[in-house]
Amino acid sequence: MVYLVQGASWLTITQMIASLSGFVLLYVLANTLTAEILGEFRFLMTGFTLICVLSLPGMRTAMRESVPKGYIGNLGVAFWAMFRWGLLSSSISILIAAHYYISGKFELSLGFIIIALVAPIYNAATGYGEFLIAVKALRLNTIYATTTRLITLMLTIASVIILPNLAWAVLAATLLGTVVPNLIFHSKTINSYSCNDKPKDPKLISYAKHLSVMTALGLLAGQLDKILIWNALGPETLALYYIAQTVPQNITANLNTIPTLAFAKFGTKDPKVIKKTLLPKILKYFLAIFLISIVYIIMSPLIFEFFFPGYHDAISYSIAFACVPVFGAFLPIKTYLTTIKATQTLYIVSILPPLIRIGVAIIMIPSHGLWGVVWSMMSEAVVRSALLLYFFQKS
Repeated sequence: MVYLVQGASWLTITQMIASLSGFVLLYVLANTLTAEILGEFRFLMTGFTLICVLSLPGMRTAMRESVPKGYIGNLGVAFWAMFRWGLLSSSISILIAAHYYISGKFELSLGFIIIALVAPIYNAATGYGEFLIAVKALRLNTIYATTTRLITLMLTIASVIILPNLAWAVLAATLLGTVVPNLIFHSKTINSYSCNDKPKDPKLISYAKHLSVMTALGLLAGQLDKILIWNALGPETLALYYIAQTVPQNITANLNTIPTLAFAKFGTKDPKVIKKTLLPKILKYFLAIFLISIVYIIMSPLIFEFFFPGYHDAISYSIAFACVPVFGAFLPIKTYLTTIKATQTLYIVSILPPLIRIGVAIIMIPSHGLWGVVWSMMSEAVVRSALLLYFFQKS
């Protein structure tokens, strides 16, 4: 309990700073860029996220689960594994850039060239954060994460002010502002813990591949709605969606501190003990999230009036999106299932809900616009929560 309180304090500080900086960035983007340029920037970021699905995204989760068991040497192994897979991401990004170049969309082409250059190193350099959490160096993780976030914020705002009509320039500033400090902190972490000389988990990469397959569909589902909005409704609607979703999304990000801490804690405890105590904690977690969401729903009209006066149409959507984080209370169950390596169950939980979200999005977004996105997200959250509860009772 002491660890959870202290750990939650550090991770909460990290997430609060991330949320605050994200809100500041959102304010600058919404009030400086046109809706068209903002939508184009978000489309490029969506493309970046989708392309990084191939960069072994499950590796970070695999490290979080294995490092507490003594495999301190995993960080170096993870870096180079993600870098190699990131080269595949780069290859696909180059092909996409060529497509947009041939189509005469030169700014989008340049954006995907930038993505191709950054993709291999971007994900590989972020693994140190999961490593520091796993070894319970939460204060150091907070310092590194905060520094990276602030550098990224300053560079992105500078690019928005200097080059407000170039979405690719904002993209470059955002990605480089993250990857450069992360590379420095990765090297410091490797050296501080002498990772190259420590035990390595021989099953790390194969387990990371399993987790990456599970993660891939969820990441695809989370980005497909943006692609559909871009193609069916245009960049201005994508910008509206970004504004409406960001604050509720920050609520979700802040909730991730509990599942993240749980990995380090679950990795050293008897699963039978975890199962007996988890549900009462989840109930308290659910109530806390519910209250936070209610406060946001009440305050959202004022927030938009003062900070985003040009996006009043986003209020109703943002209120609806605020209902989704409530279902995040059940995510520690997935953490528990990952810890006991219930691989078959995890495949079902990781694949079925995103498939439902994709199906609902494809059917409803062209005809119902952003409300189609709301229903697709809600359907995924409800199905995932029901499956987690079911498999938890069976485990």
